[in-house]
Amino acid sequence: MMGAIPGGVRGGLMELFYGVYEKDAERCLDALVTMGVLVPTGDRLAVRRTAQFFLSSFQERLDQQKKEREDQGKQYSASFKPQRSKDEAKERRKAILSSIGEDLLLAAADQPFRFPATFTFVVRSFTVLDGIGKSLDARFDISEIAAPYARNLLLEGQPQFAALQKDFTKRWNNQSRAVTNLFRGPNQIEDIAGTMQRLESGDLKLRVRALEAERALTRVQAWQKVVASALAASTLVNVGTVLQVSAVTTGATLSFAGAGIFGIMLLANYLTVAKLEKKELQLMGVV
Repeated sequence: MMGAIPGGVRGGLMELFYGVYEKDAERCLDALVTMGVLVPTGDRLAVRRTAQFFLSSFQERLDQQKKEREDQGKQYSASFKPQRSKDEAKERRKAILSSIGEDLLLAAADQPFRFPATFTFVVRSFTVLDGIGKSLDARFDISEIAAPYARNLLLEGQPQFAALQKDFTKRWNNQSRAVTNLFRGPNQIEDIAGTMQRLESGDLKLRVRALEAERALTRVQAWQKVVASALAASTLVNVGTVLQVSAVTTGATLSFAGAGIFGIMLLANYLTVAKLEKKELQLMGVV
């Protein structure tokens, strides 16, 4: 049985390859939207910053592997890539979180990504190829091997002097934009002045999203649930004790049962608070 990738997804994949090749995060996001992986809602800026960070990291890794292969020669493929130690992995995680930690939290809260069922076969094919390659070459890296072929694929069907044509087109577009902005400048200044007047008069209000305040408010709400559960559980324990002393067995049993339920809720809410506190410490680079 053979599956087929729909035309829209295939076109989005090609655009994604173009975006990765040119290290253009905006183009990659547009391609993900075309494929249905990214939902065009929420804070796109946070997703774009995250994509740009991983594109830069990907290019740095390729450059580092190329340098190691040139320095070590045949010894490069003699063994598997050494695993990072626990301290190195911790430092790497701290570096990532210090760079895009808030963006990752914001993307996790908005949940803009979707995983189409078609991509299961794509991921499986890449996994099989990577496994076969690693069984033959310990330092096999599918991204490093596919780089020259991807470049030929992206330049396929273009003229022989594609680089010169692309550079000329880019320069021509820049000049055209400069000439256009020369005439649009006064109108844009007028629009800015109108916006400033609306801000001063109160007709227009700015909305600023403070991520630190949102996370602090989430932790405060979680602590309120912990306190409320603790108060309810302690109150029911006291009531149950009084009823037990007064020989009201049924009421005491119900009170103790309610206290047990609120105790479980207390434990669950406290674990939630601990998880939020740990995530905040990770974001700050403490753990």
